[in-house]
Formats: sequence, C-alpha cells, structure tokens
Amino acid sequence: MPRHMMRRYSETGYSQPDGAGWLSARGLAMMAGGAALALVASRLLPPVVAQLAGTARHAAGRDGIDALVDDHRHIQDLLVEMVQTPIDAPGRRSQLLLRLKRRLAAHAMAEEDVVYPLLHEEARKEEDAKHLYGEHAEMKMHLFILEQTPKDDPRWLAVALDLKRIVDGHIRQEEEIDFPALRNSLDDGQTAIMSGGIAREKALIL
Repeated sequence: MPRHMMRRYSETGYSQPDGAGWLSARGLAMMAGGAALALVASRLLPPVVAQLAGTARHAAGRDGIDALVDDHRHIQDLLVEMVQTPIDAPGRRSQLLLRLKRRLAAHAMAEEDVVYPLLHEEARKEEDAKHLYGEHAEMKMHLFILEQTPKDDPRWLAVALDLKRIVDGHIRQEEEIDFPALRNSLDDGQTAIMSGGIAREKALIL
C-alpha cells in the first residue's frame, strides 16, 4: 500500500482512493439535481398535458366552456348536499366543504385567468366581467366563514344557503348571457386557445 494511503488509514481508520470523496459529492449533487428536475416536471407537466388535451377536445367538438358548465353541475350538487346535511353531521359538512373549496378554486382560476379577460376584451362585456370577478370574491369570503364557523353552529347553514344563492345566480348569468356572448365573439383558433388555457389552469389545482 502506498505510504500516503497507509498514513490516511492509520489516521482515520478508513482509506479510500484519491478522488473518491469528490466523486461521491458529485454523485450526490447529480442525484439532488435529478430529484429537483423530477419535482419541477411533476408540477409543470400535468398543466402542459392538460392544455394539449383541452385543445384536442375542442378539435373533437367540445370546448372549454363545456368543461366549465360540467363544473357548474358538480358545484351545485355539492351545495345541495351541503345545505341538506343535518346539524348533527359536522364531519360530513366538513368533508363536503373541502370538496367544494377544491372544485371552486380550480374553476375560479380558469375563469379569472382565461375566461373573464376574454369576456372583457373580445366580447366587450366589461361590466359583466367585473361583476363576475366581484362575485368570486364574495364566494371566497363565504367559504372562509364556513371554514371558521363550527359545523354544528346554526349559523353555518344560513351562510351555506347564502353561498348557494350567490353561486346559482352567478351560474345563470354565465350560462345564459356571458358564455354565449363569449362563444360568439371568438373564432375557431381563439376558442381552441381558450379551451387549452382553461384545462391548463384547472390542472394547476386539481
């Protein structure tokens, strides 16, 4: 054994070839870098895939607004179940509220980041767009109150019913007035881009 390696062994009780420590550190760094890249990919890839899928669905005759209308039905079903859940089932109320918050968060992000700007700029429905943004803020405040209020508190149902009223009116406004106006204002290429954008924004949360 060379003297410098014998000296290292005698001093530390362990010997390794020169450069092995550096290789080990480099290997750890590469592993950490790979893990970081995998984490970034896991965050970025689903929205990108969702955007492509949304654009493809438009080509098949189903645009992003159809997906938002489907969301409306799910949201309304959750609200109906919430207001019908008895006061002695606080666990069920909590579960339904979490599901509603998740669904509304993804839906609202798609509308606020994609649909309402198009409604404002392309359909020239500036006041409607501002009103719809405002109703989203009102819904979020109701959700916060529902989360903070004990689920067996009689006031909880009153807030849930008021939230349902706001959501139902909001949905009627969109489906009967604003969504048709937006569809009429966009050409096929713009609709495809909108559909991909809606799918992408929803994938960031769902």
